[in-house]
Amino acid sequence: MPPSRPALPPLNALRAFDAVVRLGSVSAAASALDVAPSTITQHLRNLEDHLGASLFERSANAITPNARALAYAEAVRAGFDQLFAASEAISAGLSEAPIRLSAAPTLAGAWLARLIAQVEAEFPGVAIRCDFSPQPADVDADQVDIALRYGAGPYPGAVVEPLYTDVMAPVCTPRVAAGLAAPEDLVNALRIDTAETAPDGRSLWAWWAQQAAGDSLALALAQPGRWQVQGSAFTQALLLEAPAVAVMERGLIAGALASGALVAPIAAWVPAPCGYALVTARRRVLRPAAKRLKALIKRHASQALRQPE
Repeated sequence: MPPSRPALPPLNALRAFDAVVRLGSVSAAASALDVAPSTITQHLRNLEDHLGASLFERSANAITPNARALAYAEAVRAGFDQLFAASEAISAGLSEAPIRLSAAPTLAGAWLARLIAQVEAEFPGVAIRCDFSPQPADVDADQVDIALRYGAGPYPGAVVEPLYTDVMAPVCTPRVAAGLAAPEDLVNALRIDTAETAPDGRSLWAWWAQQAAGDSLALALAQPGRWQVQGSAFTQALLLEAPAVAVMERGLIAGALASGALVAPIAAWVPAPCGYALVTARRRVLRPAAKRLKALIKRHASQALRQPE
């Protein structure tokens, strides 16, 4: 094991010392560092105690650095300059790095595209990388800034903020709905399925059927649908083009429902088995553009994606 370094002087003491030597007085250093003069004086005492040497000539109304202090100040200032330059280099590199967003495929919709466009308008030139996968990203190991996930995790080493929990039901076009008079008619319908499941492992179809109609229909709809699709936007596009039906959350298709393009033939909206969560790394500080995107997502979730009354 390599030998440990000797203990360094306290950083605040070094900052106070540097400020006093540069600015010429305790009062000026206190003003620059936004602390009381007595705090500066104590920091200087602590530094001298740590070094075991006097650094100042003191009189009733003044404090003057001695030759030892002036030489030490040059080294301290050079160290601060190097630390500042290294910190600036890291910050500059991070500011140029892309914002990495990972989201469940069901959230790949126009609403998220609008929020990303707003971030670009407010932070011109910002780079953004979006990954829509059913597999949860490790926000720490994968260097993901923001993850939007379905379900409560677990997400080790992360901060989890609930976004919203919606209601869900089978939806389709009015033309397809005309042939779906009863829940049992869904068994032979062209059902679109997804890889996302309820916490107990059941498909979303089986979950909905259990809540809406009981065990018999849940068992009948337990088998995967003939089509399996990831992404709410593409699922909605398929519903508008094909004679199919899919279990979807109401908030994600509110516009199509309001316009009548899609309808719920079996009017049984039930709470979704999971909610969506916003996940960020506990140890990573978000850059301004990423913070803004996070705030926009949370605001949109509270205003537009909340469970309807």
